[in-house]
Amino acid sequence: MKKKNIRGAALLTAVCLLCAGCSAAPKDDGASEPETQDAAAVTLDVGLLGNSIKPVGVLVADVLGYFEEEGVAVNFEKVSSMNDAYLSVSTGDLDVYLFSSTAAAAFITQGTTTLRVFGGTVAEGSEIMAVKGRGYDIQSAEDLVGLTIACQMPETGQMVLKNYLLDNGYTIGAPGDGAEVSFVYAADSNTAIEGCVKGEYDLCITNACLGYYAEDYGVEVVAAVKDFVETYPCCRQTCNQKTYEEEYDALVRFETATLRGYDFYRNHMEETLDILEAYAGEDRDFLQAQVYGTEDYTTVMRVSLDPDKRACVDFYEALANLGEISDTVEVDWDDYVVTDVYKDALDILQEREPNNMLWQELLEYFSAHN
Repeated sequence: MKKKNIRGAALLTAVCLLCAGCSAAPKDDGASEPETQDAAAVTLDVGLLGNSIKPVGVLVADVLGYFEEEGVAVNFEKVSSMNDAYLSVSTGDLDVYLFSSTAAAAFITQGTTTLRVFGGTVAEGSEIMAVKGRGYDIQSAEDLVGLTIACQMPETGQMVLKNYLLDNGYTIGAPGDGAEVSFVYAADSNTAIEGCVKGEYDLCITNACLGYYAEDYGVEVVAAVKDFVETYPCCRQTCNQKTYEEEYDALVRFETATLRGYDFYRNHMEETLDILEAYAGEDRDFLQAQVYGTEDYTTVMRVSLDPDKRACVDFYEALANLGEISDTVEVDWDDYVVTDVYKDALDILQEREPNNMLWQELLEYFSAHN
């Protein structure tokens, strides 16, 4: 794969905006500055998909120079598809990829054992929509009985919802199968929404915060998958096994810088939106809706770098339960979801910034979910 660094004029513009606007300096919380590392830093090849801003911590860390400060060089590569990306990670052509959960599971169960999930990007991003004014009140699994739901195959939320229905004794299937809840795969979110508007489906499951545009589409958000299953993964940080074993320190440095980017995102909204706007070229209000929410829109997507090992293992087991993946090799998911990279990065930051309560908050979440 030809390597291509994404840091260009647009991101340099964001840096200039930051320098000219509010200070990007860290909070005065007793933190000590990281020592700038020497020029012999290990380079990690990291895959990005399109102009998605889901890896906000990575994008912020890149623009603010946190990777360089932590002593790891990051070479960003744009990939054309999730399957291409995971193939590249499995062969070592990419060290890290930041998107998808289902593709990793499919590759691993088919015998590609060179993948390791070591962190998160976002979670719980699936919204359930219906035509506006239809009057659906979705508060329990029983409220879905008799309905037809459109979704996309790779989208994690639809898998989670299907498994939840099975676990609670409901049958699922295609329309005409006689199942209590019917599901139809659509090519993309727009097709699913259009089908709802035309009356082809009762509900659709979408991702990427399209609920922000619901009124424009003639639909409304009537529920979220996390109303049924509180914690489940969406995009994950996945690396090559050799990178995990031989460049472990570089991964920890990468995660440390990304956590610093996450901290900045949490505390500097306008400066973060400058960075995301320069990177993605999307409407600023929509960018805000995705990672912060607005006065009129509450995002269901949770930005999180935590591996969420328990939720990941539950999700992979759900895929197997649904028959979406089938083992050609014996798989112990505990071997493929690793938590030490993230934990070591958190420990470094807590020691460095003992008065920054975010690190303690994240450590408590880590202990509860891993």
